Amino acid sequence: MPFWFEHIRAIPTRYLVLLILLLFFPAHLIHLGIAPFNGDEAIRSLVALEMDLSGNYIAPTMHGAPYINKPPLFNWILLVFFKLFGYFGEYPARTATVFFLAAYGWAVYRFTRATFGFEFAFLSAFMVVTTGRFLIYDSMLGLIDTTFSVVIYTLFMSIYYFSIRAQWLRLFLASYFLMAAAFMLKGLPAVVFQGLSLSAGLIYFGQWRRLFSWQHLAGISVAAGILGGYLWAYAQYQPLEALLPNLMEESVKRTAVVFGWWKTVKHIFLFPFDSVYHFLPFSLLILAWINRHFWQRIRENKFVFFNFLMLAVNLPVYWSSVQVYARYLLMFIPLFTVMSFFLMEQERAGSTWRYKWFYGLLGLLAVLMPVTFFVLPFVPEVNFLPGIWPLSLGFGLALVAVAVCYFTDKQRFLWWSIVSLLLARIAFDLIVLPTRHYENDVSVAKRDVYNLVEKYRDRKWIIYGDSYVREPASFYMTQQFGHIVPRSFRTDEPNALYFVNPLDFTNPDSIFQRRPVDTLQTDYKEYILLLYSLE
Repeated sequence: MPFWFEHIRAIPTRYLVLLILLLFFPAHLIHLGIAPFNGDEAIRSLVALEMDLSGNYIAPTMHGAPYINKPPLFNWILLVFFKLFGYFGEYPARTATVFFLAAYGWAVYRFTRATFGFEFAFLSAFMVVTTGRFLIYDSMLGLIDTTFSVVIYTLFMSIYYFSIRAQWLRLFLASYFLMAAAFMLKGLPAVVFQGLSLSAGLIYFGQWRRLFSWQHLAGISVAAGILGGYLWAYAQYQPLEALLPNLMEESVKRTAVVFGWWKTVKHIFLFPFDSVYHFLPFSLLILAWINRHFWQRIRENKFVFFNFLMLAVNLPVYWSSVQVYARYLLMFIPLFTVMSFFLMEQERAGSTWRYKWFYGLLGLLAVLMPVTFFVLPFVPEVNFLPGIWPLSLGFGLALVAVAVCYFTDKQRFLWWSIVSLLLARIAFDLIVLPTRHYENDVSVAKRDVYNLVEKYRDRKWIIYGDSYVREPASFYMTQQFGHIVPRSFRTDEPNALYFVNPLDFTNPDSIFQRRPVDTLQTDYKEYILLLYSLE
């Protein structure tokens, strides 16, 4: 055995902790703002921008019209980050996500350490934040879901934390406060999480009668005070008759009520396979579930079983909902990870085939990643990038070195796997992100908006009627003008430039009695807006 094998194994674990922490932030911040906003990102940021422009922080708007799909808390959070950075744009909005992703990792570590100690908790936290869905997608986007998931996960853990300490008043106050915060982020799903989780938790701890206690009433009063205060404030601007039914519709529109039973059955069958795919590589911990002693083992540890319980009572809501995106499941990742890691450690102690497969598949990934970067200079979609050769070779060799450490230091293979993933993310930031967004549809659409702003800056821009305008175009035109671009059916505004979606109106030329003066290409090629001028 070469002498340097022992040197690798002798590296203190605290150095690996430091290395992982040092890699986390560049991995998630490099080129974070390079891609233009996608549709949902643009909605969140446009609403925050219009809040700032109008001075109305209670009743959100888009193009000056009421926006009633989501409560405003996440828009307030984005507004804080925009103000801290001094401008409205992609980097500040996505930095908010990175901030809450780091908070998520800390929360997982904090709640897990009390039961399993430092190393187990640290690895659990980083298996959560480096799961594939976070690593190459959600951590790069300014969306609600990461923030919402931190709040919901903390809600789960507050039920456990205060229950095992028999601190019932604190349990109800904390969980209902977190439910109210989650409601202010995403609406009614927060109520479902609270109802299912609190009931299941109290039954598990043999305290179901506390659902009828004064402490529970105190918790309900906290949530009612927060949400009632918001609704009262909202009613000063807009009627509640439109807001509340719309929040309800947002909660049921992805279920069998809308999509029918056949699609629901198909989704129920495919859901487990899709979930394993989206949350690779650590979703491979599912291998530890394939054990006839599964039920006995998860009941050995109260914290592990509580994680399983929260997963079991809440996941079916999404499992049975047809149109569910992977980002809606982010709050379940630590529940699955902690429970499955506990089981896999038992498999490891017995050196079972399940552990060997898990180790081998992660090892295969460690080998394939450097190979991927070595071949990038020969890929036409990438090889035009300046510095592609030194970048590819440098990161390829670094990943080879980590792969050697993975197989040499087998006791700490998970540590090296996380290092490998973070290094690969940095390489991804530097190589893939610039090429992915070079002259793609969203980048072209953003540039088209900027060009039109320069061309027609002296005109008053108006969205005609109910014309559907893609959200990135809406954000960038508002950002560039520095004022709200309103909607209107009037066609007599002086010095106006009207934007019309021809898919929404049969013959827009007849409305304005003339031909369009220009067009705007949105990020969806089928949506080309026509521009009409009355002068």
